Amino acid sequence: MEHHHLSGADELLELKQGFEKIILEIGFGNGENTAFLAAENPNALVVASEVYLSGIGSLLNSIAQNSLNNIKIYDDDVRELLLKLPNEIFDEIYIICPDPWPKARHHKRRLIKHDFLKVLANVLRQEGTVYISTDWENYAESIEEEAEKSKESFLLKKISNEGMPITRFQQRAKNEGRSIHTFLLTVLKK
Repeated sequence: MEHHHLSGADELLELKQGFEKIILEIGFGNGENTAFLAAENPNALVVASEVYLSGIGSLLNSIAQNSLNNIKIYDDDVRELLLKLPNEIFDEIYIICPDPWPKARHHKRRLIKHDFLKVLANVLRQEGTVYISTDWENYAESIEEEAEKSKESFLLKKISNEGMPITRFQQRAKNEGRSIHTFLLTVLKK
């Protein structure tokens, strides 16, 4: 795992020299989407952030099986990493099915908030994108509200998730009759 592990901002800044673009996936779950992104973008460095060991184990298996050598795993709080980075590092950021915190009293714990979107806008390059999907209707509404508060930084579009792999979590949602809501936020010219 050591050679797939990202220690922090300094290492990321050193690594980025060798790649055409840098993609960040926040909360990669079992890593299905991360492996897909790495295979589809062989000239990109894919920084994959996750704190759950079982998900990290799944991604490491996928890296080995598919000989992927452009993934670095960050296994700490990604917000700490983002705050230490200079502006305009990432070309694309993916957040697939962030924890919905479905109970109203827990909504404040949701990741997609105006303040977090401001941090993402800072670390994204000119016209960089944030791809977000959720299978919770009220989280989708909340994402739209938070993006509206961030409209000085982002243009929000509802898009289809066509061409992207369906993760295990998304498949479960579909099996339970929930739709997948997908958004693309594009950084406005700075």
